[in-house]
Amino acid sequence: MLNISWNFVLGVAGVWNFGQLAIYALGGYGAGILMLHTPLPPWLAVLGGGVIAAVISILLAFPTLRLYGIYTSLLTFAFAEIVQYVILNDGSGLTGGSYGFPTVPGLYSSLSPDASMRAYYWTVLGVVVVSTAGLAAVGHSHLGIAVRAVRDAPAYTAARGVSPLRYRVIAFAISGFLAGIAGALYISFNQSISPSAMGLTPMSIDVTMLVIGGLGTVFGPLIGTALLTIVQTALVDHPGIELTILGTFLLIVVVFVPGGLVGLITRTRNRVAAWAAEGEGAGEETAGAAEAPAPAMERAAPPRSRSISTPRRYGSARIPRTPTGPACCRRARTERR
Repeated sequence: MLNISWNFVLGVAGVWNFGQLAIYALGGYGAGILMLHTPLPPWLAVLGGGVIAAVISILLAFPTLRLYGIYTSLLTFAFAEIVQYVILNDGSGLTGGSYGFPTVPGLYSSLSPDASMRAYYWTVLGVVVVSTAGLAAVGHSHLGIAVRAVRDAPAYTAARGVSPLRYRVIAFAISGFLAGIAGALYISFNQSISPSAMGLTPMSIDVTMLVIGGLGTVFGPLIGTALLTIVQTALVDHPGIELTILGTFLLIVVVFVPGGLVGLITRTRNRVAAWAAEGEGAGEETAGAAEAPAPAMERAAPPRSRSISTPRRYGSARIPRTPTGPACCRRARTERR
Protein backbone atom coordinates (compact mmCIF):
# COMPACT_ATOMS: atom_id res chain seq x y z
CA MET A 1 0.00 0.00 0.00
CA LEU A 2 2.74 2.44 0.89
CA ASN A 3 4.62 1.77 -2.35
CA ILE A 4 1.43 2.04 -4.40
CA SER A 5 0.72 5.46 -2.92
CA TRP A 6 4.32 6.61 -3.26
CA ASN A 7 4.45 5.46 -6.88
CA PHE A 8 1.50 7.69 -7.73
CA VAL A 9 3.11 10.92 -6.54
CA LEU A 10 6.69 9.96 -7.42
CA GLY A 11 6.29 8.07 -10.69
CA VAL A 12 2.98 9.33 -12.13
CA ALA A 13 2.96 12.94 -10.90
CA GLY A 14 6.75 13.27 -11.12
CA VAL A 15 7.20 15.00 -7.73
CA TRP A 16 10.24 13.74 -5.83
CA ASN A 17 8.49 13.56 -2.47
CA PHE A 18 10.76 11.96 0.15
CA GLY A 19 8.34 12.70 2.96
CA GLN A 20 5.97 9.86 2.11
CA LEU A 21 7.06 7.72 5.04
CA ALA A 22 6.27 10.60 7.39
CA ILE A 23 2.77 10.82 5.88
CA TYR A 24 2.48 7.05 6.30
CA ALA A 25 3.52 7.26 9.96
CA LEU A 26 1.21 10.22 10.65
CA GLY A 27 -1.70 8.21 9.25
CA GLY A 28 -0.80 5.39 11.63
CA TYR A 29 -0.44 7.71 14.63
CA GLY A 30 -3.68 9.49 13.74
CA ALA A 31 -5.60 6.20 13.51
CA GLY A 32 -4.06 5.04 16.80
CA ILE A 33 -5.11 8.24 18.58
CA LEU A 34 -8.65 7.85 17.23
CA MET A 35 -8.78 4.23 18.40
CA LEU A 36 -7.56 5.06 21.91
CA HIS A 37 -9.13 8.42 22.67
CA THR A 38 -12.40 8.45 20.74
CA PRO A 39 -15.43 6.12 20.66
CA LEU A 40 -15.07 5.58 16.93
CA PRO A 41 -15.04 1.96 15.75
CA PRO A 42 -11.70 0.72 14.41
CA TRP A 43 -12.84 0.79 10.76
CA LEU A 44 -13.73 4.47 10.98
CA ALA A 45 -10.45 5.12 12.80
CA VAL A 46 -8.57 3.56 9.87
CA LEU A 47 -10.43 5.80 7.43
CA GLY A 48 -9.78 8.74 9.75
CA GLY A 49 -6.05 8.02 9.58
CA GLY A 50 -6.28 8.19 5.79
CA VAL A 51 -8.11 11.52 5.95
CA ILE A 52 -5.57 12.98 8.40
CA ALA A 53 -2.70 11.92 6.14
CA ALA A 54 -4.44 13.41 3.08
CA VAL A 55 -4.93 16.77 4.82
CA ILE A 56 -1.28 16.88 5.91
CA SER A 57 -0.20 15.96 2.36
CA ILE A 58 -2.22 18.85 0.92
CA LEU A 59 -0.61 21.25 3.40
CA LEU A 60 2.82 19.90 2.46
CA ALA A 61 2.08 20.22 -1.26
CA PHE A 62 1.76 24.00 -1.37
CA PRO A 63 5.29 24.90 -0.23
CA THR A 64 6.75 21.85 -1.98
CA LEU A 65 5.30 22.65 -5.42
CA ARG A 66 6.87 26.11 -5.36
CA LEU A 67 10.25 24.41 -5.74
CA TYR A 68 11.81 22.25 -8.46
CA GLY A 69 14.35 19.48 -8.73
CA ILE A 70 16.63 18.70 -5.83
CA TYR A 71 15.03 21.42 -3.68
CA THR A 72 11.73 19.51 -3.69
CA SER A 73 13.53 16.41 -2.42
CA LEU A 74 15.36 18.37 0.27
CA LEU A 75 12.21 20.07 1.54
CA THR A 76 10.18 16.85 1.78
CA PHE A 77 13.08 14.97 3.36
CA ALA A 78 13.46 17.78 5.92
CA PHE A 79 9.74 17.50 6.66
CA ALA A 80 10.12 13.79 7.37
CA GLU A 81 13.07 14.43 9.67
CA ILE A 82 11.15 17.13 11.57
CA VAL A 83 8.16 14.82 12.08
CA GLN A 84 10.41 12.04 13.35
CA TYR A 85 12.24 14.46 15.69
CA VAL A 86 8.96 15.82 17.10
CA ILE A 87 7.60 12.33 17.79
CA LEU A 88 10.86 11.16 19.36
CA ASN A 89 10.91 14.11 21.73
CA ASP A 90 7.22 14.11 22.59
CA GLY A 91 6.96 14.45 26.35
CA SER A 92 3.18 14.53 26.57
CA GLY A 93 2.78 10.79 26.17
CA LEU A 94 0.35 11.16 23.27
CA THR A 95 2.60 9.42 20.75
CA GLY A 96 4.71 7.40 23.18
CA GLY A 97 7.95 9.10 22.12
CA SER A 98 10.85 6.80 21.36
CA TYR A 99 9.08 3.88 23.08
CA GLY A 100 6.40 3.69 20.44
CA PHE A 101 2.68 4.23 20.46
CA PRO A 102 0.67 2.60 23.28
CA THR A 103 -1.06 -0.65 22.45
CA VAL A 104 -4.24 -0.27 20.40
CA PRO A 105 -7.02 -2.88 20.06
CA GLY A 106 -6.88 -3.18 16.26
CA LEU A 107 -9.54 -4.32 13.82
CA TYR A 108 -9.81 -7.98 14.82
CA SER A 109 -8.82 -7.99 18.47
CA SER A 110 -11.81 -10.18 19.36
CA LEU A 111 -10.65 -13.03 17.09
CA SER A 112 -8.14 -15.74 17.85
CA PRO A 113 -4.56 -15.18 16.63
CA ASP A 114 -4.96 -17.51 13.64
CA ALA A 115 -8.32 -16.10 12.64
CA SER A 116 -6.99 -12.57 13.09
CA MET A 117 -4.02 -13.30 10.80
CA ARG A 118 -6.32 -14.67 8.10
CA ALA A 119 -8.67 -11.72 8.46
CA TYR A 120 -5.82 -9.21 8.14
CA TYR A 121 -4.45 -11.09 5.14
CA TRP A 122 -7.70 -10.91 3.20
CA THR A 123 -8.35 -7.34 4.34
CA VAL A 124 -4.98 -6.05 3.17
CA LEU A 125 -5.20 -8.06 -0.05
CA GLY A 126 -8.61 -6.56 -0.81
CA VAL A 127 -7.39 -3.03 -0.06
CA VAL A 128 -4.34 -3.52 -2.30
CA VAL A 129 -6.45 -4.86 -5.18
CA VAL A 130 -8.98 -2.03 -4.88
CA SER A 131 -6.22 0.60 -4.63
CA THR A 132 -4.36 -0.79 -7.66
CA ALA A 133 -7.54 -0.98 -9.75
CA GLY A 134 -8.59 2.50 -8.63
CA LEU A 135 -5.25 4.09 -9.50
CA ALA A 136 -5.23 2.26 -12.85
CA ALA A 137 -8.66 3.75 -13.59
CA VAL A 138 -7.45 7.18 -12.49
CA GLY A 139 -4.44 6.83 -14.79
CA HIS A 140 -6.74 6.39 -17.82
CA SER A 141 -9.08 9.19 -16.79
CA HIS A 142 -8.86 12.91 -17.53
CA LEU A 143 -7.19 13.42 -14.14
CA GLY A 144 -4.45 10.87 -14.83
CA ILE A 145 -3.77 12.22 -18.32
CA ALA A 146 -3.53 15.75 -16.92
CA VAL A 147 -1.18 14.66 -14.12
CA ARG A 148 1.16 12.90 -16.58
CA ALA A 149 1.03 15.87 -18.94
CA VAL A 150 2.01 18.21 -16.11
CA ARG A 151 4.87 15.84 -15.27
CA ASP A 152 6.19 15.71 -18.85
CA ALA A 153 5.53 19.27 -20.07
CA PRO A 154 4.34 21.66 -17.34
CA ALA A 155 4.79 24.81 -19.43
CA TYR A 156 2.83 23.38 -22.36
CA THR A 157 -0.02 22.13 -20.18
CA ALA A 158 -0.23 25.50 -18.43
CA ALA A 159 -0.41 27.18 -21.84
CA ARG A 160 -3.27 24.83 -22.76
CA GLY A 161 -5.27 25.90 -19.70
CA VAL A 162 -4.36 23.03 -17.33
CA SER A 163 -3.34 24.14 -13.83
CA PRO A 164 -0.17 22.27 -12.77
CA LEU A 165 -0.64 23.27 -9.13
CA ARG A 166 -4.22 22.01 -8.89
CA TYR A 167 -3.56 18.60 -10.41
CA ARG A 168 -0.39 18.02 -8.41
CA VAL A 169 -2.18 18.95 -5.19
CA ILE A 170 -4.85 16.39 -6.09
CA ALA A 171 -2.09 13.82 -6.67
CA PHE A 172 -0.65 14.65 -3.23
CA ALA A 173 -4.09 14.19 -1.65
CA ILE A 174 -4.73 10.80 -3.28
CA SER A 175 -1.25 9.56 -2.46
CA GLY A 176 -1.48 10.82 1.12
CA PHE A 177 -4.85 9.17 1.71
CA LEU A 178 -3.58 5.78 0.53
CA ALA A 179 -0.40 6.16 2.59
CA GLY A 180 -2.51 7.03 5.65
CA ILE A 181 -4.66 3.93 5.14
CA ALA A 182 -1.48 1.86 4.92
CA GLY A 183 -0.18 3.36 8.17
CA ALA A 184 -3.52 2.79 9.90
CA LEU A 185 -3.54 -0.86 8.83
CA TYR A 186 0.06 -1.16 10.05
CA ILE A 187 -0.74 0.07 13.54
CA SER A 188 -3.90 -2.01 13.64
CA PHE A 189 -2.00 -5.18 12.75
CA ASN A 190 1.04 -4.58 14.98
CA GLN A 191 -1.05 -2.81 17.67
CA SER A 192 1.67 -0.15 17.91
CA ILE A 193 3.98 2.03 15.81
CA SER A 194 7.32 3.70 16.50
CA PRO A 195 9.34 6.51 14.87
CA SER A 196 11.63 3.91 13.27
CA ALA A 197 8.87 3.29 10.69
CA MET A 198 9.88 6.54 8.97
CA GLY A 199 13.66 6.13 9.15
CA LEU A 200 16.20 6.38 6.36
CA THR A 201 16.62 2.60 6.01
CA PRO A 202 12.91 1.88 5.34
CA MET A 203 12.82 4.76 2.88
CA SER A 204 15.83 3.38 0.99
CA ILE A 205 14.28 -0.08 0.79
CA ASP A 206 10.93 1.28 -0.43
CA VAL A 207 12.57 3.42 -3.13
CA THR A 208 14.57 0.36 -4.23
CA MET A 209 11.33 -1.60 -4.55
CA LEU A 210 9.78 1.12 -6.70
CA VAL A 211 12.78 1.50 -9.01
CA ILE A 212 13.26 -2.25 -9.49
CA GLY A 213 9.56 -2.81 -10.19
CA GLY A 214 9.16 0.22 -12.45
CA LEU A 215 8.33 3.81 -11.52
CA GLY A 216 5.08 5.18 -12.90
CA THR A 217 3.64 1.77 -13.83
CA VAL A 218 0.57 0.05 -12.43
CA PHE A 219 2.16 -3.25 -11.43
CA GLY A 220 5.70 -2.00 -10.77
CA PRO A 221 5.19 -1.44 -7.02
CA LEU A 222 3.62 -4.89 -6.64
CA ILE A 223 6.40 -6.71 -8.51
CA GLY A 224 9.21 -4.78 -6.82
CA THR A 225 7.72 -5.24 -3.35
CA ALA A 226 7.15 -8.97 -3.87
CA LEU A 227 10.65 -9.55 -5.26
CA LEU A 228 12.50 -7.64 -2.56
CA THR A 229 10.35 -9.15 0.20
CA ILE A 230 11.39 -12.60 -1.00
CA VAL A 231 15.04 -11.51 -1.02
CA GLN A 232 14.75 -10.00 2.47
CA THR A 233 13.11 -13.16 3.79
CA ALA A 234 15.84 -15.34 2.29
CA LEU A 235 18.55 -13.13 3.81
CA VAL A 236 16.96 -12.70 7.23
CA ASP A 237 19.79 -14.71 8.81
CA HIS A 238 22.44 -12.52 7.10
CA PRO A 239 21.57 -8.94 8.08
CA GLY A 240 25.03 -7.68 7.17
CA ILE A 241 24.76 -8.43 3.46
CA GLU A 242 21.04 -7.72 3.01
CA LEU A 243 21.44 -4.03 2.17
CA THR A 244 24.53 -4.77 0.07
CA ILE A 245 22.58 -7.15 -2.16
CA LEU A 246 19.65 -4.75 -2.39
CA GLY A 247 22.01 -1.93 -3.36
CA THR A 248 23.56 -4.17 -6.02
CA PHE A 249 20.11 -4.94 -7.43
CA LEU A 250 19.31 -1.25 -7.51
CA LEU A 251 22.56 -0.40 -9.30
CA ILE A 252 22.02 -3.11 -11.94
CA VAL A 253 18.46 -1.97 -12.63
CA VAL A 254 19.35 1.72 -12.84
CA VAL A 255 22.24 1.08 -15.26
CA PHE A 256 20.88 -1.72 -17.45
CA VAL A 257 17.09 -1.66 -16.99
CA PRO A 258 16.16 1.99 -16.28
CA GLY A 259 12.45 1.29 -16.79
CA GLY A 260 12.38 -1.45 -14.16
CA LEU A 261 11.15 -5.00 -14.58
CA VAL A 262 7.77 -3.88 -15.88
CA GLY A 263 9.47 -1.70 -18.49
CA LEU A 264 11.68 -4.63 -19.52
CA ILE A 265 8.65 -6.91 -19.87
CA THR A 266 6.78 -4.28 -21.88
CA ARG A 267 9.70 -3.69 -24.27
CA THR A 268 10.18 -7.43 -24.78
CA ARG A 269 6.49 -7.94 -25.49
CA ASN A 270 6.46 -5.05 -27.98
CA ARG A 271 9.49 -6.44 -29.81
CA VAL A 272 7.95 -9.91 -30.04
CA ALA A 273 4.70 -8.39 -31.34
CA ALA A 274 6.64 -6.34 -33.92
CA TRP A 275 8.57 -9.43 -35.10
CA ALA A 276 5.33 -11.40 -35.36
CA ALA A 277 3.70 -8.59 -37.35
CA GLU A 278 6.69 -8.41 -39.72
CA GLY A 279 6.56 -12.18 -40.25
CA GLU A 280 2.84 -12.09 -41.01
CA GLY A 281 3.32 -9.16 -43.41
CA ALA A 282 6.12 -10.94 -45.27
CA GLY A 283 4.01 -14.12 -45.55
CA GLU A 284 1.03 -12.20 -46.94
CA GLU A 285 3.23 -10.44 -49.52
CA THR A 286 4.71 -13.78 -50.68
CA ALA A 287 1.29 -15.40 -50.93
CA GLY A 288 -0.09 -12.41 -52.81
CA ALA A 289 2.79 -12.48 -55.29
CA ALA A 290 2.24 -16.22 -55.92
CA GLU A 291 -1.50 -15.83 -56.44
CA ALA A 292 -1.36 -12.73 -58.66
CA PRO A 293 -1.97 -13.44 -62.45
CA ALA A 294 0.84 -12.84 -64.87
CA PRO A 295 0.61 -9.39 -66.45
CA ALA A 296 -0.85 -9.38 -69.96
CA MET A 297 1.50 -8.43 -72.77
CA GLU A 298 1.08 -4.90 -73.87
CA ARG A 299 -0.60 -4.48 -77.22
CA ALA A 300 1.57 -3.25 -80.02
CA ALA A 301 0.91 0.29 -81.01
CA PRO A 302 -1.10 0.45 -84.25
CA PRO A 303 0.91 1.47 -87.31
CA ARG A 304 0.83 5.11 -88.10
CA SER A 305 -1.38 5.61 -91.13
CA ARG A 306 -1.30 8.41 -93.62
CA SER A 307 -3.84 11.02 -92.92
CA ILE A 308 -6.69 11.30 -95.36
CA SER A 309 -7.53 14.61 -96.92
CA THR A 310 -10.85 15.76 -95.60
CA PRO A 311 -12.58 18.70 -97.31
CA ARG A 312 -13.46 21.74 -95.19
CA ARG A 313 -16.60 23.76 -95.80
CA TYR A 314 -16.75 27.56 -95.49
CA GLY A 315 -20.24 28.67 -96.26
CA SER A 316 -21.20 27.14 -99.63
CA ALA A 317 -17.60 26.57 -100.85
CA ARG A 318 -15.81 23.29 -100.28
CA ILE A 319 -12.03 23.68 -99.70
CA PRO A 320 -10.05 20.45 -99.84
CA ARG A 321 -7.70 19.81 -96.88
CA THR A 322 -4.03 19.72 -97.74
CA PRO A 323 -2.85 16.12 -97.65
CA THR A 324 -0.12 15.24 -95.14
CA GLY A 325 2.01 12.22 -94.52
CA PRO A 326 5.17 10.59 -95.94
CA ALA A 327 3.83 10.48 -99.54
CA CYS A 328 2.94 14.14 -99.49
CA CYS A 329 6.40 15.04 -98.18
CA ARG A 330 8.10 13.05 -100.95
CA ARG A 331 5.94 14.78 -103.58
CA ALA A 332 6.81 18.23 -102.24
CA ARG A 333 10.52 17.51 -102.30
CA THR A 334 10.25 16.25 -105.90
CA GLU A 335 8.43 19.40 -107.01
CA ARG A 336 11.09 21.66 -105.44
CA ARG A 337 13.79 19.85 -107.35
